[in-house]
Order: sequence, then structure tokens, then C-alpha cells
Amino acid sequence: MDTGRCNHDFYGNRSFSYYDSFIKPEREAKELIVEAKMSYERGTSESINKAIEIFTKVIAKYPRTESAFEAYYYIAQGYEKLNLNRLAYLKYIYLLKNNNKIPAETEQEIKARVARLKIMKRYDEEGIHQLLGLLNYTDNKDFRSRVYTELGHTYLKRGEFASSKRMFDLALSENGNNEEAILGKARTFKRMGNDSQAYDLYDHFLKYYSNFSYYTNDVTKAYDRQLYDSGINNYRKGRYYPAIEYFRKYLNHFPGDSKAENSLYWIGESYFALKKYDSAISYFKRTLSNGYYHKDQDAMIKTGYSYFMAKNYDLAAREFQAYLETYPNGKYVTKAKQWKEMSTKEMLYKYKKNDTAIPDEELKDETEDSESSDSGYYSGKSKTVKADYDVNSRELYHETDEYDNEEENMAEL
Repeated sequence: MDTGRCNHDFYGNRSFSYYDSFIKPEREAKELIVEAKMSYERGTSESINKAIEIFTKVIAKYPRTESAFEAYYYIAQGYEKLNLNRLAYLKYIYLLKNNNKIPAETEQEIKARVARLKIMKRYDEEGIHQLLGLLNYTDNKDFRSRVYTELGHTYLKRGEFASSKRMFDLALSENGNNEEAILGKARTFKRMGNDSQAYDLYDHFLKYYSNFSYYTNDVTKAYDRQLYDSGINNYRKGRYYPAIEYFRKYLNHFPGDSKAENSLYWIGESYFALKKYDSAISYFKRTLSNGYYHKDQDAMIKTGYSYFMAKNYDLAAREFQAYLETYPNGKYVTKAKQWKEMSTKEMLYKYKKNDTAIPDEELKDETEDSESSDSGYYSGKSKTVKADYDVNSRELYHETDEYDNEEENMAEL
């Protein structure tokens, strides 16, 4: 008998058996893991569900491989992203209870996620306690930053804004590139009413992270809505300078948006309210000259009002006439006719006064009624008929276009 050959066959068979039992399954499992990760990282609900299917296949077909643990972990994270938090929680607990060889760093990560899910299930104090406890067992700055971020979001949800800001500050002190902490701090400032500080953080995020961040699209949409709303809200409260600042910022960031036309218009309105009529006219004219048209009627009629208030009666009359010619069936036709007539009378009175040099005593008698009226649009030395509407009246505010369905409209006075 050939003993050498027998030994060769014996060890050869053992080698093939080891390969088939351990090496081949692990290699095949890893190939599936790579495929599943590629699908998972696309981030859509469909791709995450597909990834979970592949990870589940790994667990079913290769349960004894190291890849099976990784598959469980990714399935739990996938459930989190799909807001299936109870399923995610059960997967994480299973991993903690049934794996004695979990790397310490991974175990801390899983415990942090479990604590977060407990907070979301309203076990707030227990979850906060667990998160704080994790900080005592690691010097990993990235992990500590993420724990502080979770605490920041927890306090934000509870309305404890000072504590929330402090947690986000600590998160950023551990890792200044923590996107979730940057955005969480911005949200905290917004909830505290510190809009400018919130928008400074949005600007920072979009400048340095927008090209590769998962959150860019959501941040841009939120910034668009919130920045415009800040302008409107400040205008409504009579805080015209902050309103101008926010609308200008909106124009810088979103110049091609349809609300850019609205922003130009409301800057004009703000300057009009501040009695800075030249600046108001400038922005009303810009409203008329851009690529959108939904605020054009409002801007044109308010340009006429602005000229009138600046005592440029000839230009006011021209503007009201231009409105009548451009919008013969417009919503301000009646007002335009009235104000054109008033502008013409003011202009003629002004010329008459300059030509005839009426004595001051006679002029005073002639204009006494006009000066004493506090219900007309213009209370100077005017010979126009008394207006039955007030420049500061808000009774006639309304909004008619589809872009500003919750805004007042200053144009119809």
C-alpha cells in the first residue's frame, strides 16, 4: 500500500472540505454583501428594501459566516431608514444578545442606536441615561460626537433649547464636520427665534458640504421655505429692515425661483413703509423687469403710489396711465383712474402755485381743509379731492395670485 498517496488523499480531501465548508461560503457571502451595500447606499426606499432582501439571503444561506453578522447589522439600519423602528430595535437587541464576539466599537454603536430608538419610543430618560453612559467608555471622537448629536435632537424634541444647543456644541467640539450636528444646531436656533444664526449655519453647510451630503436636497428645500417665510413674518410685524435683509438673502440664494419676484416686490413694500420711496420704486421696477409676471400689476400700481408720495406727480400720472393701458381689465383699474386724476390735479395745482405766487395767507385758507384731514392719502398742501382710503390702512389687504396664497397684498390701497 502506498502510504504517501493515502496521506496525500487524506489531507487533500480535508483541504477541499475546509474550502467548501468555510472559505467558499464566506467568499460568496461577501460578494452578496457588496451587492447589497451598493443597493443600500443609493438611499431610496426601493433600493433599501432590495438591500434588505439580499442581506436576508446572506443570513439564510450562510448563517455561520462573519458576513451574517454584518448582514443583520445592515438590516437593522435599513429598518431605521424606513422608519420601521420596532423591527430595527428587535434586530439590534438580537445582535447584542446572541453575539459574544462583537467588536467593542461596534457594540457601542449598536447600544447608541438602541438608546436612540428607546428615546423615540418615549422612554426618554432611560435612553438619555444610556447615551450618557456610553460616553464614559470611549475616547473615539466621532462616536462621542454622534452620541452628543442624538442627545441634542432629544432635547430639541422636548423643547429644551438651551440643552439642545449645548449638546450640538459639544458634538461639534468633538467633530467639527458632523453634518447632523450642524443642521441640528441650525434647527435649534430656528426654534429659538434666532433666524439669522440658523441661516448662517445653513450657508456654512451648503458652502462646504452640499456637493456630497445626503442632506443637501432637504436642506435646500427647507432653507428656501424658511428664508422666505422669515421675510414675510418680519414684514407683517412691521420689522422692515430685517424683512429686507431676509428677502435680499433669498434673492442671492434662489434668484431663479418664482418667489424671487415676490421677494423683490416685498422689499419694495418694505421701503414704501419706511417712506424711502426712491428705493421702493427701484425694487418695484425690478419686479416688473424680471422673468415672472404674477406680481407685475401690484408692482406697477405701487410704483404710481410711490411717485405720488414722493411728490413726483407727473411721473405718478404717467405710471397710472401706463397701468390702464397695460391692464385695461386689471384688478386696480378703478384705483388707477382715481389716482391718475389726483396726480393730475396735484400737478396742475403745483404749476399754478409756482406761476401765480399766491400769498401765504390766501394759500393757507385754500388748503386748510386738506391739511386738517387725517383720512386722506396725502395730507400736504394738496388741491386733490379727499381720498377715502388711508396709506396705512390694512383693511383692503388681500392676495389674489397663486404664489402668495397666505400673504397680504399692499397694492390695493
